[in-house]
Amino acid sequence: MRDPLAIPPQRVVSLTDRVFEALEDAVVRGELKPGEIVTDQNLGDRLGVSRTPVREALQRLAASGLINARERGTGWQIARFDEHDLRELFELRRALEPIGLRRLLNRDTPRTAVVYELGRFFDDFHAPIEVEEYPRYFQRDNEFHKKIVACSDNRRVIGVYGIVERQIDRGRHFLSTGYQGRIEENLAEHKRITEAIAARDLESATDALLHHLHRGEELMSEHIKKEREAGRL
Repeated sequence: MRDPLAIPPQRVVSLTDRVFEALEDAVVRGELKPGEIVTDQNLGDRLGVSRTPVREALQRLAASGLINARERGTGWQIARFDEHDLRELFELRRALEPIGLRRLLNRDTPRTAVVYELGRFFDDFHAPIEVEEYPRYFQRDNEFHKKIVACSDNRRVIGVYGIVERQIDRGRHFLSTGYQGRIEENLAEHKRITEAIAARDLESATDALLHHLHRGEELMSEHIKKEREAGRL
């Protein structure tokens, strides 16, 4: 007779979890635009659910910094995404991601399998990247940087990065409309990082990573300015 306890635990997803995930994705993808005012009532109507799970989901989104409670009036405001937000996010990334590289490429603790994996992480992408491949590339980009941070083996570092991860994703999606002509440069930057990782060259890997993050910040800043000048922000 089969022991029922042998059945793997199943994740139970509550309605609030589903609402939270839907709203989080809408903010990250730009369906809910920076500065837009929303209420639990109108979001509940759009999602076809009651106000209670929406209200709980909005509280969680506020904790992640994707929305803000309005100081005056009712409702919530989708967090803006401007140069100040961008600078803070990239300062954080430049502080956290090299920690993972240092731990990964520490000669005293060789991690052959992880080094091999990250050293070949973008081998299946080649320039030029077709527009329809952008979503897969952005996903790979996200996975790459998360794996680098995970190599820190520092749960606090990983936890802090996890909190802002969706804001970082928001930046990637926000930039996607202006990414043509840049994505090949981005791929080349990633490949320089992976080549240095494969060679276990910590100094070169760190320099390539920091260059990549600086270029990403510069490009996003330029794009934000263009969007604001065009009246879309």
